[in-house]
Amino acid sequence: MRKLLLMFALWTAPVAAGAACFDISKFEPATLTGLLSARIFAGPPGFEDVAKGDAAEPGYILKLPNAICLTGDPDFTDPEDMFDEVQLVSRDNTADRMAALDGRKVTVELSGHVPAHTGHHRRPLVAWVDEIVAEEPPAPEESAAAATVRAFYQALTAGDGKTASTLVVEEKRRKGPFSAKELSRFYGALAEPLELVAVEDAAKGSVTVRYRYATKSKKCNGSATVRTTERNGVTLISGIVPKNEC
Repeated sequence: MRKLLLMFALWTAPVAAGAACFDISKFEPATLTGLLSARIFAGPPGFEDVAKGDAAEPGYILKLPNAICLTGDPDFTDPEDMFDEVQLVSRDNTADRMAALDGRKVTVELSGHVPAHTGHHRRPLVAWVDEIVAEEPPAPEESAAAATVRAFYQALTAGDGKTASTLVVEEKRRKGPFSAKELSRFYGALAEPLELVAVEDAAKGSVTVRYRYATKSKKCNGSATVRTTERNGVTLISGIVPKNEC
């Protein structure tokens, strides 16, 4: 009973505007549920921009449905600091499973909890994934056009113009807005990285996308029709028609 009362007190304490607050010295939280997404972070020497020469550091973010906070380390935790994203690190036995569940809602079992205190720590909590399971069935199989478009925008999310450009027809990737340099320059410098909201097949060879991002001067909720074509058995993007100023 005493243990149950203590757990209830931790969850209902008024710190951080009602957020669930976990004691990192006790390796809490043991499990979390959220949306898993693969990311490419900028590493040394500058920890700012892969396009400018910083090392690429692949990793994962777990987007939580509700904000949490941390206690247990007086130097690196603050119960007033609420956050809803956790940086996850795979172990040898979970690496393949995490890659397969990218973009899915998952529940993870965690260990090795670390509060952010170096340039390699991208969120207030960094934890290693011991087990991972999907919380919902996989989406229906995408068309080749939708899969290409999704991969293009996921590369833009990471600011990886080089990868994104390879998914565009050759004549448009050589120079201009679809070149690797221009894609990296714009999407790698966003105040809030592009987030892909939806990808839906439209007319044959066309895909409708919705996304959002923020520059230093404005927030953008955008949508577009993406046209694709097949070249030598490979589906590539041939053009994008925005439906608004974004």
